[in-house]
Amino acid sequence: MLSFDQTITMTRLYLRMSQKNASKMKKNLVLIILAFLSPLVTQAQYSSASFTTKSTERINLDSLNQIGQLLLEAIDNEWIAGAVALVAVDGEVVYEKAFGYRNIAQEIALEPEDIFRMASMTKPITSIAILKLYEDGKLNFDDPVSKYIPEFANPQILVDVNPLDSSYTTKPATREVTIHDLLTHTSGISYGFADTLMNKIYAKAGIIDLTTLKPIKIEESIAKLAKLPLKHEPGEKFTYGLSIDVLGRVVEVASGQSFDQYLIENIFDPLGMNDTRFYFDDEAQAARLTTMYANTRREALIEFPENPNANMSAFFPIKGAKTYFSGGAGLSSTAQDYFKFCQMVLNDGELNGLKILKKETVAYAKNNQIGELRMGKDHFTYGYQVVPEDGDLRFGRFHGKISWGGAFQTTFWIDPVRNSVAILLTQMYPSYHQQKLYGPFEKIVNGSFID
Repeated sequence: MLSFDQTITMTRLYLRMSQKNASKMKKNLVLIILAFLSPLVTQAQYSSASFTTKSTERINLDSLNQIGQLLLEAIDNEWIAGAVALVAVDGEVVYEKAFGYRNIAQEIALEPEDIFRMASMTKPITSIAILKLYEDGKLNFDDPVSKYIPEFANPQILVDVNPLDSSYTTKPATREVTIHDLLTHTSGISYGFADTLMNKIYAKAGIIDLTTLKPIKIEESIAKLAKLPLKHEPGEKFTYGLSIDVLGRVVEVASGQSFDQYLIENIFDPLGMNDTRFYFDDEAQAARLTTMYANTRREALIEFPENPNANMSAFFPIKGAKTYFSGGAGLSSTAQDYFKFCQMVLNDGELNGLKILKKETVAYAKNNQIGELRMGKDHFTYGYQVVPEDGDLRFGRFHGKISWGGAFQTTFWIDPVRNSVAILLTQMYPSYHQQKLYGPFEKIVNGSFID
């Protein structure tokens, strides 16, 4: 039988749909009434929700119910199709709930175990892989990247770009890019989609920013990227970009394994992250992939439009060549799987008695690694944004919080002070409303802790 929150979700969505198609209104209202009265109406027929039965004295569970109000409003306003939220305290999941739809047109309810494209939430996992290779003596943080990818030798700094033909002039860099530079996004390597200056250069060279269905391997794309100019001197600035994709290729060279296989053997299988992969061949897993939606200037919410000339596709990661393993944007996962990863980091490299990394390695990687540089008000460490004492303390944050998010509107944080993890997964690209969700979600979670 549907819960109160589920029924409210369905009522709102059906009424909105009924306004667009009045002929269905009678049928919709009947379905809502049946949802209240009949235990035979299955949960999956509408939307999905589940609470853990455990509790903790450190957090007000009733206060966490405001998360549902926030997400229901977002669904009602067509900011999102659905969302999964998870909160854990002291290693215990105290809130896990799904709202809305996996697919609106097919009326498939979203379930807590559904799979989301994580985009840049791939980056912290890739960074942990580099830390593990460091512990195994396979690389050092101050190694030049050219040691593993020879094309990165003799880097050049961009001076000027000709907008007519995308030709450019350069000057030699004062030093080579290091593994540390890649881990901290201080390499000078940017994203094409986020940088108008580099966009033409990357496009002309065929550089992949996010994902692709084409039969391309990271070895090919990264080798081409290595020959292109850097935006600035290594170590000079924080520039968000393809640095972590480069590290995916470094993992392959340093380990002697394909990037996906290294992650499976050294992180996913040990942690029980069975739903975290670059691609899915299993039909049951593919069926749990959440539909990608988009906000446009014309319509509030539409399914992500397919463009045969674009690399990004809503069919990723269940169709296509399945050969490109993007260390910066390519993984898909579930809230439960990603929680296991976050809890391992919060536990200083250990989960359920299984040690992935040494405590001192993880502790080192949680600290600021960019010196006096800033990312807004905050610092950056190996894989995460980290809040310093004079950083961005809005929404009840404490210093030491580490976090990151993804372009498809997914986000998480790890709070060492509160010994907690929070995850919010939606599936929107592009999205104009994420800040209406992220800040309020964080404020609700942090405000639920009992002082």
